[in-house]
Amino acid sequence: MKSIIYAIFIIFIVSLLSCSQNKKNIRIHVFYKNRTPSLKVLDAVKELLDGYNDNYEIIFLDIEDELNFDLISKFNLPETHLPFAVVIDGKYTAINKDKELISFVHFPLFMKGIGRHEGNWSLDDLSNALNDNTLLLEQNILPELNEDEETTQCEDE
Repeated sequence: MKSIIYAIFIIFIVSLLSCSQNKKNIRIHVFYKNRTPSLKVLDAVKELLDGYNDNYEIIFLDIEDELNFDLISKFNLPETHLPFAVVIDGKYTAINKDKELISFVHFPLFMKGIGRHEGNWSLDDLSNALNDNTLLLEQNILPELNEDEETTQCEDE
């Protein structure tokens, strides 16, 4: 009887440890350009991610650094005209609270008016996906850029 109780206790402890370390094994790759608009987003995203350091391994990568080109390709991110992206465990597409498809690629909504690289995600969307990884989709879907004639290039590009 003691051995059964001991075995149950060990299984319980092991399961608790695996649950507590589960997210820490997940990497967040934050891709940015070393340019004013991207750095503005980077500052806001870094501030948000400060609350997740205990749960995730967070890596910041300059998009224009040749050493990061293979990762950009691996995640099927645009190889040109990419100002910013957040990839969580290899995924950057999620469902937001309104059940809409979003992708953590290009600029977030608070940068509206920046130019043609406007994304469809908010910092709240990112926080929700970090708190609940089931919101992330297995298939990554790149957002379509608005190619209207009236859109401009991003400032400081």
